[in-house]
Amino acid sequence: MRVSNGSTKRLLHGLLILLSASAFAGDGLSITINNNTTDNLSVTVYDLNASPVARVLSDQTINGFASLTVTITPDDSGAGHLSWTATTGGRDSRRCGRRDKPNLNDGDTVNVYTDSDCGT
Repeated sequence: MRVSNGSTKRLLHGLLILLSASAFAGDGLSITINNNTTDNLSVTVYDLNASPVARVLSDQTINGFASLTVTITPDDSGAGHLSWTATTGGRDSRRCGRRDKPNLNDGDTVNVYTDSDCGT
């Protein structure tokens, strides 16, 4: 025997919509951090949209030509904003890099690298 009435259908339809929305709602933007160099880099990444600013990667080694994914907070327009620092080498050949990357979208890739001598 099948019992069906309008209120039951509306209730099930509403629950389906809520469950679908929660299944597809993201907790943030997935950003790939890519080391496009031959060197192993020690990388730190900050989510500048988080309140307070949050470190999402801390001195993580990323091997040459490898990558990893972090999740950052979107702003009101849906864009992400991060900053990164990278270091490589020993005491005698240490190199550094840093950049600020605003206006990031879900699935974007940020290339990290070292392009200058580190200050003493």
